[in-house]
Amino acid sequence: MVKHVDSKQGEGLVAVDRAISVIDALRDVGTASLADIARATGLSEPTALRYLAALRKHHIVGRDVKDGSYRLGVKLYEWGQAAPVETDPRSVAERPLMELASLLGETVELASAEGRQLVVLAVYPGSHAIRKEARVGDLEEWHATSVGKAILAQAGDEYVAEVLAGRSLNAFTPNTRTTAAALRVELDRVRERGYAIDDEESEQGLRCVGVAFRGRSGRYEYALSASGPAYRMTPDREGVIADRLLAAAATIEEGLGVQAG
Repeated sequence: MVKHVDSKQGEGLVAVDRAISVIDALRDVGTASLADIARATGLSEPTALRYLAALRKHHIVGRDVKDGSYRLGVKLYEWGQAAPVETDPRSVAERPLMELASLLGETVELASAEGRQLVVLAVYPGSHAIRKEARVGDLEEWHATSVGKAILAQAGDEYVAEVLAGRSLNAFTPNTRTTAAALRVELDRVRERGYAIDDEESEQGLRCVGVAFRGRSGRYEYALSASGPAYRMTPDREGVIADRLLAAAATIEEGLGVQAG
């Protein structure tokens, strides 16, 4: 059955979207004229003026009495002070990653880029044990793990060069990529797929799927992965696992206050 959206409800949603677009425009520039706001939001000046008047009524937007320019109002500051902000990704990630480990039955790991090192922040065992689980505080290998490759693929060439400078890319299995050129080719594949694979590269018999996500800085500095034996983590399963990881990563980003986009 097709659900019909009430026309008044639809109009209300449009109004909310437009009001938020006005607030976002002011956030981006600090202060702005009516013409600037209309141009930034794509609204006509009369329409933008109506929204500005409504927002001013609730002190969400203020207006300079001298030049008539608009700015964000004190109400937003009050809301910001009242809103709980989680800054520790481990706290934000705990519930979604525990649920993910339970859903997949595989071990889920949270890792962070700390300068040139890749540090394990948290490990959530699934219902199926693996031979060797990472421990909190362990350092992971950038070139041989799904969390490492996931972050490098999103971090940009300059950061990749910084991480690889003077670093030996040790072979842990016959599948490990041991040259910067081979690793960069793999990072291109990661960007195309949207997720990274450790295909028995860090440990024989272990296969992992990993995705990167952004911290409050807006940079891709965290990653999460699901790991299990190769006979369970088969290629035909990796797409489903990646989708679950991406959904969890989006949830964590939202909890950290990272803006979408």
